[in-house]
Amino acid sequence: MPAPNPRLGNNYGQIVRWLPVNQDHGADIFAWDLFVMAGNPTQHSDMYAGSDNIDADNMFNSPDGLAFVSKGLLWIQTDGKYTNTGDFAGQGNNQMLVGDPATGEIRRFMVGPKECEVTGFAWSADGRTMFVGIQHPGEKGNSHFPGGGDSVPRSCVVAISRENGEAID
Repeated sequence: MPAPNPRLGNNYGQIVRWLPVNQDHGADIFAWDLFVMAGNPTQHSDMYAGSDNIDADNMFNSPDGLAFVSKGLLWIQTDGKYTNTGDFAGQGNNQMLVGDPATGEIRRFMVGPKECEVTGFAWSADGRTMFVGIQHPGEKGNSHFPGGGDSVPRSCVVAISRENGEAID
């Protein structure tokens, strides 16, 4: 197995961190490490449980959208398996998490509706509202987001703000 992908049949994915020599992002030499190996610690006790910064409260699979913000936090969006069975039992819907590269801590920020991909985000100019894309909810016919009832599911952008009005990032 190649070192950046140490698991055969990797169902969960991982995030590889690139470390430029002497903090020179223009350098052509770098080191790397695995910031996180996604996994399911409720189903596995080996490397498929995920790296040490994964637990039952933040487990996920298939990291897809990634972006850093000015404070250095890494926002992670998923587009993976949401069956909640077998290897994916208890993982829930696709979601958005935030990771701290300095500490390795990862926290769940939001969970999307059934059968969607959480994809793309931006902030208002004052940083108090985050806009998050919800793509193809109900793609298997089990969701009526955002209208509810018997409505046709639709992709949309969700606006998120804090109750206290402070900036999100």
